[in-house]
Amino acid sequence: MSETERPPSIIPEPLGRATQITEESAQRLIKLLENSQPVRLLRASQLLSGLLGAVGLALFVVGVERAAEDLPVVSNAYGSIAVGLVLLAATGLLLKRLLRID
Repeated sequence: MSETERPPSIIPEPLGRATQITEESAQRLIKLLENSQPVRLLRASQLLSGLLGAVGLALFVVGVERAAEDLPVVSNAYGSIAVGLVLLAATGLLLKRLLRID
């Protein structure tokens, strides 16, 4: 390899530049949002933050419920119970494995 040749990098140069531009844009957007009046108001009020979080959670639950209506497995009560128990068991096994509980 001659002195004028560069060693190949892991990330191609155009992709690295695009990543840098994206990061810079994201940082500018975060700074802009952090200094806005609504964000400062929400951060200052625990009540508004809690209300916003509760509304977000409720909308998420409604969305999951509506999506589950379209799945034949969980469209009836017994299917929902079975899938719920399987998910709870899988979560328990995952936590047991992560926390190394014997």
